[in-house]
Amino acid sequence: MEETGIFLSLTRTHSRSPYGTRVAEIKPFYRGAKVTAIGAISMNQVLAVMTMNDSMDGRAFAVFIEKFLCPQLWKGAVVVMDSTTFLKFCYRYSL
Repeated sequence: MEETGIFLSLTRTHSRSPYGTRVAEIKPFYRGAKVTAIGAISMNQVLAVMTMNDSMDGRAFAVFIEKFLCPQLWKGAVVVMDSTTFLKFCYRYSL
């Protein structure tokens, strides 16, 4: 299982311009949207994927576990995850 965040407002670090001219661009500071994607895979298939606007928090993670991941798990399945900050709301989640 892995989670990632994508800032849609970030600008490119390199660009092109006609010969003899410079590129001028204003870089916004987190003014655009943020999309978070979380997913789980097994050795054979993608088990669950969820995207959401804004940042992942404990409630959104619980929804992913209950509504997306748990229905796809089989008896004896092992879920491996890292220790991100939104997981600190609970020490252990009973599957």
